[in-house]
Amino acid sequence: MMAAGALAEVAALAARGLDPGLPAMKAVGLPELLRHLRGETALADAIAAAQRATRQYAKRQMTWFRHQAAPDLTLIEPFSEGLLRCTRRFVDECVLTR
Repeated sequence: MMAAGALAEVAALAARGLDPGLPAMKAVGLPELLRHLRGETALADAIAAAQRATRQYAKRQMTWFRHQAAPDLTLIEPFSEGLLRCTRRFVDECVLTR
């Protein structure tokens, strides 16, 4: 996430002066990186906190999915790169084009 420019993206959002209550300002990892940009925490601590928030969110998603799926549904490739590519392709082709 950091190599992909997360800190620059957070800085750009902060520069816009958006209301902290907006959903975009509560995105996973964003509050943690904002604290670093405001000088409240070291970069390494902000990255660790953002990674922790991401893992916690993923864990909540998996819990939700387990309770939504049919009882006989089994994820064959949990957390695999193949599953990630397939999911991204689905979102790009089906969700973002509607």
